[in-house]
Amino acid sequence: MAKIEPGMEAMLDMYFFETNSLLEQLDEILLRTEQANAFESDDIKEIFRIMHTIKGSSAMMGFDNLSVLAHKAEDMFFVIRENPDVITDVSFVYDLVFQVSDSYKAQIEAIQNNIGGEYEQMDFDELTSKLIKARDKLNSEASGDAAPADTQAAPAASSAASAAAGGNDKISVRVFFEEGCQMENLRAFLLINTIREECSFLEFSPADVETNAESSKEIVDHGFLITFSANDDRDYILKQIETALNVQSYEIVSGDEAKPAGTEAAAPKAEVPPEPVKEIKTEKPAPAPKAPEKSKPTDQSIEKAQAAVANANAQQAASGGAQKQSLISVNLAKLDALHDIVGEIITTESMVISNPDLEGLELESFTKAARDLKKLTSELQDTVMSIRMVPLAGVFQKMNRIVRDMRKKLNKDVEFVMEGEDTEVDKSIVDSLQDPIMHLVRNCMDHGIEDDVQDRIYAGKPEKGTLRLSAQNASGEVIITISDDGAGIDPDKIMAKAKKMNLLTKPENEYSEKEIQNLILLPGFSTNEQVTEFSGRGVGMDVVKANVEKCNGSIIVDSKKGVGTNFIIKIPLTLAIIDGMEITVGDLVFTVPISTIHESFKVEPEQILRDTSGNEMIMIRGVCYPILRMHEKFGIDTEITDLQDGILLLVESNNKSVCIFADKLIGEQQVVVKPFPKYLSRYNIKSEGLSGCTIMGDGSISLIIDTNTLIG
Repeated sequence: MAKIEPGMEAMLDMYFFETNSLLEQLDEILLRTEQANAFESDDIKEIFRIMHTIKGSSAMMGFDNLSVLAHKAEDMFFVIRENPDVITDVSFVYDLVFQVSDSYKAQIEAIQNNIGGEYEQMDFDELTSKLIKARDKLNSEASGDAAPADTQAAPAASSAASAAAGGNDKISVRVFFEEGCQMENLRAFLLINTIREECSFLEFSPADVETNAESSKEIVDHGFLITFSANDDRDYILKQIETALNVQSYEIVSGDEAKPAGTEAAAPKAEVPPEPVKEIKTEKPAPAPKAPEKSKPTDQSIEKAQAAVANANAQQAASGGAQKQSLISVNLAKLDALHDIVGEIITTESMVISNPDLEGLELESFTKAARDLKKLTSELQDTVMSIRMVPLAGVFQKMNRIVRDMRKKLNKDVEFVMEGEDTEVDKSIVDSLQDPIMHLVRNCMDHGIEDDVQDRIYAGKPEKGTLRLSAQNASGEVIITISDDGAGIDPDKIMAKAKKMNLLTKPENEYSEKEIQNLILLPGFSTNEQVTEFSGRGVGMDVVKANVEKCNGSIIVDSKKGVGTNFIIKIPLTLAIIDGMEITVGDLVFTVPISTIHESFKVEPEQILRDTSGNEMIMIRGVCYPILRMHEKFGIDTEITDLQDGILLLVESNNKSVCIFADKLIGEQQVVVKPFPKYLSRYNIKSEGLSGCTIMGDGSISLIIDTNTLIG
């Protein structure tokens, strides 16, 4: 077991966020390039950069096993970067890096689940051994002969310099940092600390970078001169210098050029002081530092330097000096708290403006102030919601990885198509959707796409199956569709299984095809007779339905035997605050989401019709719509039962339209959605067309209509 190093707890959230983001980028690059079966030069460099960054941040946090793992993957891609032609078999590289990504995610999850306590430190020795062997194999192919197992990857670009310098003899390099990066002296100090353990001899100039802030100007003007001898592999040190943070370039120098400034006092016997290529002045000449074991900086000094550099980076970003967008990371819990406060403000605003004590009073100033307040709270709510909106791309990309792995394990040739991944929804909804979408994608791969290619050919389908994941905005909600062109759902098989499991609640002949298809969403239902890695345990689809309903959403199963299956998820853009139209039915007040309302109107006698079954219909501009009487639907006592005495609202959902009949229209109101108490969940209220409730200005409760289930 391992523990998080003291003092690092405050940095954990940022580490998790940045590392997970980098791993998502890594998976995206791997999945994209794997389809082309080739690495582009930019992709190789990006993977190398990702591994280098993860290695450094993990080492800083004290996660040594993660740092070593990323280091070995970085070494492998260093060889690939310097010699792209060495990859003859791309598949083994993909498999290795995917294993690295999965291992990282597993270890990070273990750390996240045990913050503040001990966590299990995973053993990656087997995987690191594979990476070392792969690196040596690639390095051997690049050089044309076998390389020792412990040899570090050597860049071709610097091999000539190594030969010229002669083995482990001293070599000098002049390092230039990125323009405007600030704190160049501390960046130089951190660079020295990075390579110190690899050097048997180390000098640098200016020599007082740790203590003298004025040395930054010298480094900017003339570069940072480092002279070293390597313990083992010189080119590995050069690689470390080249890829260090904020290093723009470096050049190998020799002879007089390499003479560190300020060493004249240390070498008085020199007849003529060597003249460096660029003059470097120091206020106080300082002796060059000795070998690392005699002048190793303390952990405290390193931490101070890191903190100062981080502060400089933050100030630079805040000032916009580097022409970068200013961004900050905020804990989601704080956004949730802000969101809740805004919801309470909206409720309180409604209570103030609708206060019964103000009824009948003409308060011109109050009315004007109330309008301004309403405008500001609306803008505040829109701003908070926009902050919480994130694209579905992250979730979709993870599904791409799942399809990739299942495609190999199930030996199915399937094309995965993503559409609308830029669609944005509330962050809390995105988190809740990941598991449902994953289950549905796995279901399509395992159950949907045929196991035998010949079955597809006989059915007139292409040999390669298609799994499609799409998202789109529609009337204030997001529609996510997971579809496949596989065998579809067999109603007879579903009905037989449901009957065997005693899941039927009415005679078989009374079930419609749509109802039969939705039986697969029942708890414990599975048509797989054998338990596999992916299905057959009787869990999954009921979890999908439960998680979608937690988001106030709904799921529809639409399948045709032999053609394919569509799973359609409909969810609101946000869970908490909606614009609604309030209507009354008897003594009750209902709120209908404005996004679903087309129009409201009074009915004329000549518009009322009846269909062949005697159901009420209404004609609107040549189109007939069914009428749903709210008082009959919910069993409410009301004196208004004549259509001409009430109000009709034309609403649309699921490509269906209906006219809702109510007593009267109160008006538009922004409301905060509150969930029903948990003890009401046993009554399955949501299936009756209600999604929640809200508190009105006078303190009474209004029920919120869910048009998806009300019409469906």
